[in-house]
Amino acid sequence: MNRRKFTAAGIITIVLALIAASCGGTSTDTVADAPVTTDGAAVAAVESHHPEGMGWELVWSDEFDGDTVDETKWDYEENCWGGGNQEQQCYTNRIDNTFISDGILHIKAVEESFTGIDGSEDWENADQLPEKTLPFTSGRIRTKDQGDWKYGRFEIRAQLPYGQGLWPAIWMLPTDYEYGGWAASGEIDIMEAVNLKTVFTPDKNAVHGTLHFGAEWPSNVNAGTFIQLFDDHPSDAFHVYAIEWEEGEIRWYVDDVHYATQVADGWYSQQTAEDGTVTIVEGNAPFDQRFHLILNVAVGGTWPGPPDASTVFPQEMLVDYVRVYECSASPEDGKGCGTVAPTATMVAGKQPPEPTEVIFTSPFTGEFDPTALGDTMTIFEGDQIFPWKWDSYNASGGLDFELIETDDPDYGTVIQTTFNSNEALVFFQSPVTYDLSDWVDGSVEFDMRVTELGNASNFMMKVDCVHPCGTGDFPIGQPPVGEWVHYEIPIADLLSHSGSTLDLSLVNTPLVVFPAWGNQDGAVIQIDNVEWTR
Repeated sequence: MNRRKFTAAGIITIVLALIAASCGGTSTDTVADAPVTTDGAAVAAVESHHPEGMGWELVWSDEFDGDTVDETKWDYEENCWGGGNQEQQCYTNRIDNTFISDGILHIKAVEESFTGIDGSEDWENADQLPEKTLPFTSGRIRTKDQGDWKYGRFEIRAQLPYGQGLWPAIWMLPTDYEYGGWAASGEIDIMEAVNLKTVFTPDKNAVHGTLHFGAEWPSNVNAGTFIQLFDDHPSDAFHVYAIEWEEGEIRWYVDDVHYATQVADGWYSQQTAEDGTVTIVEGNAPFDQRFHLILNVAVGGTWPGPPDASTVFPQEMLVDYVRVYECSASPEDGKGCGTVAPTATMVAGKQPPEPTEVIFTSPFTGEFDPTALGDTMTIFEGDQIFPWKWDSYNASGGLDFELIETDDPDYGTVIQTTFNSNEALVFFQSPVTYDLSDWVDGSVEFDMRVTELGNASNFMMKVDCVHPCGTGDFPIGQPPVGEWVHYEIPIADLLSHSGSTLDLSLVNTPLVVFPAWGNQDGAVIQIDNVEWTR
């Protein structure tokens, strides 16, 4: 559930009886493939598939038959961070938000003000995080370090909440982050849905299956598709959501219907060395390590948008059971037990970027010592300056990023960014972190000219210490169109900014610039003379 947006690409109708017959009676750049559509009259009964009969052996389960959440299996997450998606809920361990009743797990989103830490309890500096107050509460539980698996069948029977701004999810994250931070070590979304039962568009009564992979944010990518549930709406009835994960392949199912497949040829994990050289990990990385399960209901965020006057609270995701199976035929690679429909969508996935030569203005020595600098640390001045390589993040496929010769006689070569989407940014980043604590009394400075405003109504900057550690979005206002504006932002202001978790001893991204998220399309900006001063 980290920084994603999905778009539909048409509808394919599949008669489920044919799928059942083909399976022996059982069964995205972003969403680049067409979704599957189901007809409620043909949806298979939820208990029609018996994994044991296919060679699957049950190795872990929770039927939620007790009176309380089993804390030997589940761990509560407790924070008001927003998940890196600008979500509006605080996750709590209260029975108001997560409880069991009559054999059903309830994860309940409530409209109420709550205060908690502005970050993840997993971060090393969690005990130093500031607090944040948000307008909703909800629940998020996980099996981390109590249920961690590589390969198998993961099956969850659930009924989903509905309404504008509601974002239920059943998903998996890596337990060990073997290949680096999100999403270089991967993310597996078994089921996600947003804004169910709102004004109909192709993805408003659908559930999504997605993989996130590539490099660490913001150079991550994702690929997936979705399945339509026109009848037996996912908010009106229980459905069984499942994946079958084997070495080099992951398949998605709803009520025994195999609707999507992704294979290792369409995913990768990208590593960056200290000299900026990019390599791709060999094999099936990142989906060859152990992952754990997460169940949650988010409220708001960059994908669904915020709740509105039509949203009814409270809202609940109901979970009947969670079951994990191992393939008895070959548990080491998970192969030999799969149920495969030839009509399932084969998601194309993403290919790794072509290797590029890293060119810096200053001679590359393999070392950089910020303590040896004077009162100015230059990050960009007409070209890249080691170790600060310029780059861009583009979540939804629309951004032009280039060096140009400006028409202003006082400026030479500048970076120009054209925003053709609403979720993109430009940044300067090193492959490793540096201790910039000596600059605590200094400033971040840069020149920016907006040549086209487009839909932008405000601009932001920030500094990161390996995202999500950072200042958060720091507003810098809306500059006049066509004029160069010099910005000088005190580092003390960035440290004291609401929600800031900036650690100056771990800086890897000394500047990020972008129009406010969600309102960017059509904006064109130019940047020059980026430096830290003290």
